[in-house]
Parts: sequence; structure tokens; C-alpha cells
Amino acid sequence: MDTNVLVAAVRSRNGAANALLSAATTRRYRMLVSVPLFLEYEAVLTRPEHLVAAQVTEQDMLGFLDYLADIVEPVHINYLWRPSLNDPADEMVLETAING
Repeated sequence: MDTNVLVAAVRSRNGAANALLSAATTRRYRMLVSVPLFLEYEAVLTRPEHLVAAQVTEQDMLGFLDYLADIVEPVHINYLWRPSLNDPADEMVLETAING
């Protein structure tokens, strides 16, 4: 899951992004995450503007990330696929998906 989708999901309970996150938390599909991608999730989701929009504290968000870490499937990156995409920020998502 790209970071912007996760951000949209936690900022609003409505919409497709939240439906995808809900499906992952109920294990309707396996959410693949690499260490670099999860670190990006943490760095972005704990930004003050996202905490305010989600109406949560940093501790709440860190608790959510702990929960997320328990349900995702970790992916070890064996091969880097860079540069492959027009947006370099999406390379971690591609690498996670291909290695997963």
C-alpha cells in the first residue's frame, strides 16, 4: 500500500482508501510491507498535520502503527528495481510488491 493511500485512510473514515485499510485489517488480503516502506509510513503518519486531520495524538498513531506491524506480511528486499517509475517516491512500493 502506497503511503498516500494509508494517509488518506487514517485521515478519513470514508472512501476507497479506508475501505482498503479495513480489508487489510480484517485480513481479506495480505498487506505486504518492507522495512523501508514501514519506516516511511511512520515518518509520514506522525507528521503534525496528519495527526491533527486524523484527530489523534502521536501516541495513538504509534499504537496504530504497532497494530499494523502485527498484521502486515514483512517482505525482505532481495533485488532493487530502481529506477523504474516516473515518481521515485513510489520505488519502495514497487520493490515491496515485486519481492513479495
